[in-house]
Amino acid sequence: MQVFKLFFKIARSKIGISLLFLAVFMTICFPMTRATREQSNFEETSLSLYIYDEDQSEASRRLIENLAANNDIVELPHDRQMILDAMYYEIVDYALVIRAGYESRLLNADEDTAEEALFETYHMHDSYAAAMMSLYLNDYVRSVRTRMALGLELPEAIPEAEKDLAREIPVEIVADPAKEIKDEYFTESFSVFFRLLTYIFVAVITNALCPILLSLNSGDQQKRIQCSRVSTSSAIAQTFLGSAVMVVLIWLTFMACGMILYGGFYKGMNCALAVGDAFLFALLTAMFSIFLCSFRLGTMAVGMISQIVGLGMSFLCGAFLPQSMLDSSVLTVGKLLPGYWYVKAIDILSGAQTGTMHDIWVCFGAQAGFFLLLLILTVIVSSCQMKR
Repeated sequence: MQVFKLFFKIARSKIGISLLFLAVFMTICFPMTRATREQSNFEETSLSLYIYDEDQSEASRRLIENLAANNDIVELPHDRQMILDAMYYEIVDYALVIRAGYESRLLNADEDTAEEALFETYHMHDSYAAAMMSLYLNDYVRSVRTRMALGLELPEAIPEAEKDLAREIPVEIVADPAKEIKDEYFTESFSVFFRLLTYIFVAVITNALCPILLSLNSGDQQKRIQCSRVSTSSAIAQTFLGSAVMVVLIWLTFMACGMILYGGFYKGMNCALAVGDAFLFALLTAMFSIFLCSFRLGTMAVGMISQIVGLGMSFLCGAFLPQSMLDSSVLTVGKLLPGYWYVKAIDILSGAQTGTMHDIWVCFGAQAGFFLLLLILTVIVSSCQMKR
């Protein structure tokens, strides 16, 4: 086991670099995971509104009361420049001026009740919140006019319209029971941690493993190995064994970090499958590192390639954005990368995508196929390098 011992002798000399990358990406992993988990949960928010009532009618007063119930009203002098300044400094999200004649236009069926005729609005840029406020105002006016058309007087139509707009409609997402395999122990919010490992494993494992392999493949070390009684096949096997041990240690470290975020030991079959999926992807990343080192590149070049591959694969395969939000053309390219199949398995286990156990095994098999492909390419490239 001379080569195996030499592998870890070199690893000890480069332990500082390995620990640095490990610490940096663990530091990144925790806040990113927590921030992304918070963003995955919907929370209703209110707007900071400035409202000026030019009509001074009962109908306009009721509209202001209705908007104030779900939003924060900001008091400002009615000066256009001051309003724009308040929006620039994000004191006000949306400014609404109720035009004079608002109530009379509601009462007169022949009057124009378009938003431009009833209101004057200001907002700094188009946004989801501004669009929702404009939609709400249109729905409010339309609902009041509809009830008046049915015979109600304005004082009766307004509360009925408000009651209708305040009604909540329960929505339940129903999945195909035959394709539903998620459980309570592996939630979509916690799966964010496993998705981020797509990038982190490539960055950490490559930058920890490649400096050791490059030193091991250097001319001086190769001469020492060739002078020993170790055969070429044994040297390669011991190098693979040393790489596997290091990757297992890195994988165990991040799985322990995951348990801290999880709040204890993993529970349930889906958690076990996710951990196994991460282990398979870690081995695949190690094989990618060995493949890179077979070209005998410099340490800096290997680091640059690992960053490009890690970031590119993460964006194309759904590590940073859910696969459901990616364009079909992006996913078509992503299917050519192993990260796609790793993330897809995590999404199915967490319930972000529907799928069966057969789909999970397909994802595992695709990653195993990439592993074998990289192994074959490594043997071919190494053989060509030895002939030179």
